Amino acid sequence: MIVVVDASAAMGIALNATNAEIVINYLHDADIVIAPSTYPSEICNVFWKYVTFSNLDPVKAQKGIDFCIDLVDDYIDTAPMWREVFAESVKYRHPVYDLFYLVLARRQNAILLTNDEEMKNIAKKMSVPLPENY
Repeated sequence: MIVVVDASAAMGIALNATNAEIVINYLHDADIVIAPSTYPSEICNVFWKYVTFSNLDPVKAQKGIDFCIDLVDDYIDTAPMWREVFAESVKYRHPVYDLFYLVLARRQNAILLTNDEEMKNIAKKMSVPLPENY
């Protein structure tokens, strides 16, 4: 089983969100976990927000970044996907950076792990597999 993990799902684990156990189980059972090459910048940006606006200790943030980065086995270059991603983002009126995860999951017939409800709705429309009871 191939799994695509997005930044919201990774942060859910790092912050012990209510569905973290489901995400952890899918990551554990996956043959490979992939993400678009934009994933590290998104993770860093989220932790930057926590440091800047919630006074998270920068050392703890760096450990959190390491944790989230280590969840992924392979990063997929986004450059070859841009045309398809842009078209889908226009079609669904949703930010491009999220569509990289959706298109990657569709191309790889992978299960998408996200905590973003709008992304889950778009995934269903795009026939991208999501975990059961998620």
